Amino acid sequence: MLIGVTGSTGQLGGLVARCLSDAGVEQRLLVRDVARAPALPGATPVAFGGYGDAGTAVAALRGVDVLLMVSASEGVDRLEQHRRFVESAVAAGVSRVVYTSFIGAAPQATFTLARDHWATEDALRASGMRYTFLRDNLYLDVLPHFGGADGVIRGPAG
Repeated sequence: MLIGVTGSTGQLGGLVARCLSDAGVEQRLLVRDVARAPALPGATPVAFGGYGDAGTAVAALRGVDVLLMVSASEGVDRLEQHRRFVESAVAAGVSRVVYTSFIGAAPQATFTLARDHWATEDALRASGMRYTFLRDNLYLDVLPHFGGADGVIRGPAG
C-alpha cells in the first residue's frame, strides 16, 4: 500500500511524513517544490502544481492508495482547488482520502471556513472514494495570537 502525503513541508504533513518514515511505511510526498521536501527513508517526493493543477495532480497521485489531504491555505479559490484535487484523486484511482477538516463543518456554520470544509467533505462524500475526516478545532501554536494588548482573547467562534 502506498500512502500519499500532502503538506509534508509544513507542520502537520511533515509530522505525519516523519512518523510514517519512522514506522517504515512507503510514502509519496506530494510537493510543489521537490527541493523543499524532507529527505526521509521510504519517502519519494513528487512535484505537482498544487491542488488546482489537475494535470500534474493526477500524474502525482497515480499508484497512491491512501491520501492524506491537508487542507489548502486560505484563499479566495481554496474550495475550487479542493474540488479539483478531489477530482484528480478519483481520476488517479486513489481509494481513500484522509482530509483535515474543521470541527462543526456544516453548510450553515457561522465560521466561514467551516462551511468551506463542509463543501470539501461533501465533494469527498460524492466522489465514490472512501474517506476519513479529521475535524480539528484549534492549533495551539496560534492561540497566543488571539490575545490582544487589552488582555482579551478573541477568535473565530460563533
